[in-house]
Amino acid sequence: PPPPLAEDADFCVAVMLLGSVAFVMMLFYWLHWHDDDIRTAAWSVVSTSICIFTGVLVGMSWNQSFVYFVIGPPAEAGPVKIVLCNVWAAVGWYALLQIVLMFVSGAVGPRPTHLVTTVLNLKCFAVLLGITNGASNLTLWGLVQTLAPHTAAGIMGVFVVCIVSMGTMFKIGDLFRYYVSISDADGAEDEYEKLWDKFAEETENGALSMTLAHLLVQATRFRITGVMPLPAGQVPPGAKPSTEDVYRLVLAGFGYAALIPITDLLLNVPRFPRFKAIVKTVEGNAFAFCLLYSMTWTVGEVINLAAPPAQMLLALGTTFLGMIIIFFLDYLKDMKCTGDDFDREIKALVGPISLLMGFGWKQAFVGSLTTITAKVRLLPTPFQTTGMAFVLVLVVVPAWRLYILPTVMKEMVDQAERSDRKQATSNEVKPVSSTVVTPLLQDQLKNGEDLPPNELMKQNLILQRRNQELESSIRDIRNELAELKQLAAILA
Repeated sequence: PPPPLAEDADFCVAVMLLGSVAFVMMLFYWLHWHDDDIRTAAWSVVSTSICIFTGVLVGMSWNQSFVYFVIGPPAEAGPVKIVLCNVWAAVGWYALLQIVLMFVSGAVGPRPTHLVTTVLNLKCFAVLLGITNGASNLTLWGLVQTLAPHTAAGIMGVFVVCIVSMGTMFKIGDLFRYYVSISDADGAEDEYEKLWDKFAEETENGALSMTLAHLLVQATRFRITGVMPLPAGQVPPGAKPSTEDVYRLVLAGFGYAALIPITDLLLNVPRFPRFKAIVKTVEGNAFAFCLLYSMTWTVGEVINLAAPPAQMLLALGTTFLGMIIIFFLDYLKDMKCTGDDFDREIKALVGPISLLMGFGWKQAFVGSLTTITAKVRLLPTPFQTTGMAFVLVLVVVPAWRLYILPTVMKEMVDQAERSDRKQATSNEVKPVSSTVVTPLLQDQLKNGEDLPPNELMKQNLILQRRNQELESSIRDIRNELAELKQLAAILA
């Protein structure tokens, strides 16, 4: 008899070939779209998606290797030892994040000479290590959630313990940054230490938001299907969600998305400025996770989800869905009835869309690594998977840092300049060279009209030299303004 569809090598190769070509062409269209806002959002989504799937892949695979190295095969070690090992792994990733950002920012060690390059490096390491830290905590608290009683009190208890534990860890990190800042020669927080603190807080918010959103959607899926998913979100063996379950999960996702503007309007806690941003990010990430797992269930109804073709289909589906959402949001943004607040909320959805696409491609790569390790085993499975994940990172991350991240920054700066031009009024300020330099030269020349020819020539030479100095100063100011715009776009 012919082999099952998911095990047919010819079918798998055909799907991978068509899927790869379709994905590359979709990216070409998307990244070079004629609409400036869509193109900027596309670059940002692609950049963040790359960070998410590489960071999550490394974080989860490293945790598995760490657990295997410390206590041996998880099936023989028991859940308590596995949880403790995951706690140490999460703390280790957080400590590594603080140390790397401390040196990259220049808070400790030699001061950086180029501010934009420093901010790019900070953004690179902060995003990658922050997502890796988030993936590590996601695995840890997902495991705790599966071990806790599957009741309302048990699920709420895991939420509370997660918030308190991660909040305590972040408070310790904040105190560490404070004491490092005041222990240097000036005894105060300088601009480099402020950069360190800013990027560290952003990564902490992202890690906590990702973890809480994962726990929230896990509980939502349990409420819909009656079966608690596995710690990393996989469907348990033997469970088969129905079509009605897919619809209910999608509806729950849009419910979480609808809470974002409500939270923005009603929630105001001045004493805790990070609280509101974290709550909104949790709601956006929960929306993305609901769409991801509803698509996972849908694909599982058609093809065996354990097969690489199904995972490629899922990755392409999340990418295509992300594109559709970006186009729809841009259409709403361009409507005359929407204001600046609405546009700001739309911009905040770029992160959840990136999460949707990033986790879709993460699942595809995890499936590929699992298939390879099942056929070719040179080391224990966790070590071999982690090794291949790090090889993938060594290929992807340098290209992202050198070519994609600067392009994203340039698109953001261009978008800021386009917004400035749109807001300019009819009495906009003229260039400095025309408002300052030209009248100055004209006045000086008028004053020298009655001078002898020799004196007039000397005055002309002096004015030309002064004109050159002014033009040079203007160019320097423009370069500094461009660099500041780039920095502002990155920090925005």
